[in-house]
Amino acid sequence: MLLASALSVPARVQSPQSEEQVMYEVHPGKVSSQITVGVLIFPGFEMLDAYGPMEMWGSLKHAPARFWGGEEKRVGVKLVTIAATRGEIPSNQGPKTVADYSYADSPKLDYLLVPGGVGAVPLVNDTATLDWLRDQATRTKIVMSVCNGASLLAAAGILDGRPATTNKMAFKDSTAPGPRVNWVKQARWVDDGAVVSSSGVSAGMDMTLAVISRLYGQPLGDWLEQITEYDAHRDPSWDPFAVKAGLVR
Repeated sequence: MLLASALSVPARVQSPQSEEQVMYEVHPGKVSSQITVGVLIFPGFEMLDAYGPMEMWGSLKHAPARFWGGEEKRVGVKLVTIAATRGEIPSNQGPKTVADYSYADSPKLDYLLVPGGVGAVPLVNDTATLDWLRDQATRTKIVMSVCNGASLLAAAGILDGRPATTNKMAFKDSTAPGPRVNWVKQARWVDDGAVVSSSGVSAGMDMTLAVISRLYGQPLGDWLEQITEYDAHRDPSWDPFAVKAGLVR
């Protein structure tokens, strides 16, 4: 009787998820255009400065077309790392990252990210790095910095006359290379169009989400927050660390 009863009930067949239900495309779809995002690394770079934004940029390939606003708007993102010379570059935390390219053979970039870290301090006097940054600033659409990565942009003259921010715990030292920069003491990030700077370490993820949302739409930024389970700060003026550092009251 139990067997007969079981056979009389139609088997439940799960239907494939509709396009509206899919939240993450494991196998990315076709793209309509391609961009290259370069990340500068150097001995002693801060890992989260670089890898937080890289996580956001690199995850975009898994966003379903509806978050882009349609298949025709989907963009492919190629992430590359660049250093003075190719090869393994040790981070401030220890683990090494392989630099795909050197200054001499770096590819054409659409966007450039400059992280900070203790290793950025001596580079404010490194001619090769500053020359490379100046050249990239004339070629890329947007240059972004995290933490005292802004010190390198300032030393290269890229921030002269522009508003910018940097790490609040080391604000005095980080801003020293940029006497002609309009340093903003209280800001999570500062978007000045072609140059976007952010505060310390984790602020790079908030900045990156804001830049991606500006370029490709807020739905895509919302999607990134959800799939990375990151509670982003969307207000660029949110900065309790400026108060804690005694920069503002």
